[in-house]
Amino acid sequence: MSEIERESMEVDVLYVGAGPANLASAYHLMKQVEAYNQKAEAAGDESIEPPTVLVIEKSAGVGDHMLSGAVINPRGIRELMPDFVDQGFPIEYVCTDASFYVFTKKLALRAPITPPNFAKKGYYVASLSNVAKWLGEKCEEVGVEIYPGFAGDQILTEGRRVLGIRTGDMGVDKEGKRKPNFQPGMDILAKVTVLGEGGRGSLTKQLIDRFDLGGDHPETYETGIKEIWRVKPENHKPGRVIHGALLPDMLSQFDGMWLYDMQDDLVSFGYVTVLDSENPHNDPHLNAQKFKTTSFMRKILEGGELIRYGAKAIPTGGLFAMPKLYCDGAMLIGDSGGFCNAFRLSGVHLAMKSGMMAAEAIVDALADKDFSSTTLGGYTERYRGSWAYDEHREARNFHGAANISPLFAMLNTPVMLATKGRGLRDHLPSEAGHRKMKKLWELPPEKRKKPEFEFDGILTFSKEHLVGFSGAQHEVDQPSHLVVADTDLCSTTCAEEYGNPCESFCPAAVYEMVPDTDNPGRKKLFIHHENCVHCKTCDIADPYQVITWTTPEGGEGPDYTKM
Repeated sequence: MSEIERESMEVDVLYVGAGPANLASAYHLMKQVEAYNQKAEAAGDESIEPPTVLVIEKSAGVGDHMLSGAVINPRGIRELMPDFVDQGFPIEYVCTDASFYVFTKKLALRAPITPPNFAKKGYYVASLSNVAKWLGEKCEEVGVEIYPGFAGDQILTEGRRVLGIRTGDMGVDKEGKRKPNFQPGMDILAKVTVLGEGGRGSLTKQLIDRFDLGGDHPETYETGIKEIWRVKPENHKPGRVIHGALLPDMLSQFDGMWLYDMQDDLVSFGYVTVLDSENPHNDPHLNAQKFKTTSFMRKILEGGELIRYGAKAIPTGGLFAMPKLYCDGAMLIGDSGGFCNAFRLSGVHLAMKSGMMAAEAIVDALADKDFSSTTLGGYTERYRGSWAYDEHREARNFHGAANISPLFAMLNTPVMLATKGRGLRDHLPSEAGHRKMKKLWELPPEKRKKPEFEFDGILTFSKEHLVGFSGAQHEVDQPSHLVVADTDLCSTTCAEEYGNPCESFCPAAVYEMVPDTDNPGRKKLFIHHENCVHCKTCDIADPYQVITWTTPEGGEGPDYTKM
């Protein structure tokens, strides 16, 4: 095969990912450059040449891969754009009734006082997909270019400096051969490359590994399953925001649910499952389906219609797991930088704030013509002096407490709130979630087999059925973007030790162990990559860490419109 000739382009600032962090950053950057130049002109100082700013996005359209609850703290968007409501920020409802429930199969017990971390009154229920689309329009109005359908494939470096990224090749068949429509990826070179890919981003992983940017603790994750239902009008309550947990499950695993009302008789239902479970059969999709069989959910969804389905991994490690946020020529923002606050179940406002602080550091770099860590490090200095840092610091021991046990976390939370984050003990240890998974023979006998559950097709659905509600589309004849380093391991060691947990933890039925005709009595791995909903759970939860999630061809994946 002949060497590929690649086109290249140069920009001043490159953003990878069109999520709330990057879009807020790009918008703020253009506004800050404008403000800088106005001050410079008034003072007779040198102005900044307006930068060329490019955002690339792997989905076919801005917002198509965006999924969140989402009930948004308005602090971030208000700081970015004080008149955001007048400018048409896409709000479903403003929360007027925030509550926390403890559920059993038949009962729903509302807490008499809503815990502070669930107090969402005044927050905005929104579709993150619509928020991204709106922010994208605002960015284009101020001169930012956005290229959807371009998937970042590789970080380009020279020594210890990031030069930019290479986008993925298109038109390659599953054998790795070029098809007639082959189109090589492009090298995009930039003075600053900002990664805002969301949780467990593929380029972010490359950057952290290559430059050893990892935090004090490894990042940990939960997988959120989200469904949108159209319910009967009498079951729809605008302004309602519910969070809760299920007994007795909450005593052994720190999972939880949400229910937010949206316009047009829609409700956003979600169930979040931790990915540091001891059980290899831990199944985020199944947990969500089972929760819908509680009396509380049956009453709300009865006679309703499922509209959308999706899944997303959520970073939960907090302050101690945050990576170093910059290096020469690059920065990490949003979930890529670990900015989600799992304790308060919020991250969009922090993503936006991280992007704004990064933008202000980039303005300094443009003014000084210095894009090294010396100048870009101003991003971290701004963070440590911000309300975003204060918020993370107050939640710094949440995951560490949950890592000890859910019961300890419940006891520690009031003390943590009273001591501004310290709790019963400071700097609680944590570990990567996959390390907590137990081998089958270490489990009680009744937990060694995969749980059985019959989906009714009315309220509860199989993974295969739900994928159809995610809008996921991938060209079948291309190399699988889910790369398994050793498939023999799946057939032998993993089958014996863990019972192939990939069949459980993937919420989209991507991984299937099928009979191996060449080895009677054994099974081999078959990957349905076309089902993938881009949640990254497999990359995170695999006990051997041999699964690597990479980007498929640009423009492919789920369609999370309205999510």
